[in-house]
Amino acid sequence: MTSEAKAKTRAAVSDEPAEDKDTSATEVDRHSQRADTIIRNNVYWSMGAGVIPFRFIDTAALIAVQFKLLKDLGDLYGVPFKANAVKSSVTALLAGIGTTAISGSVLSSGAIYGLLRHAPIFGTVFSLATQPAFAAAFTYAVGKTFKRHFASGGTFLSFNANEAKKEFAADFAEAKDKGLDAASTAAA
Repeated sequence: MTSEAKAKTRAAVSDEPAEDKDTSATEVDRHSQRADTIIRNNVYWSMGAGVIPFRFIDTAALIAVQFKLLKDLGDLYGVPFKANAVKSSVTALLAGIGTTAISGSVLSSGAIYGLLRHAPIFGTVFSLATQPAFAAAFTYAVGKTFKRHFASGGTFLSFNANEAKKEFAADFAEAKDKGLDAASTAAA
């Protein structure tokens, strides 16, 4: 984390005089707005990845978007990018939301989802209807989770997915419940 980012974080929670704190708070707000813009832009990219009709290629594209999102947020907060830490963190978050959080219904069964996705005509329509929404909600939740983590002074190496699971699941549910509008506005 850069000294500038640390100073901004410290200024937001310090007991500085009101004038200095207002200036720091404004700077922290601008920093937060830039993070929200990064999240929003990557939500759009993830929706595009979700529209790719080829299995595995859509997944690879979504993974690339997650890496880009986290690299961009890391750059904003002055946190050096660690690819291996990112892989394990994103995987842990995905596993942590569980199949019920993903769809909350019988469609959460991997077998049923696989069958529906590969059914002629219907499968393509089903995939196009569900993949972009899932990708957007997942990207939104990953972005919000890491924004909070980095803003509190965390790094990729200090990220604990077990501690973040509840907030991640809440962010995912928020994006899922509000639909693409919540995910695409990314914390507006």
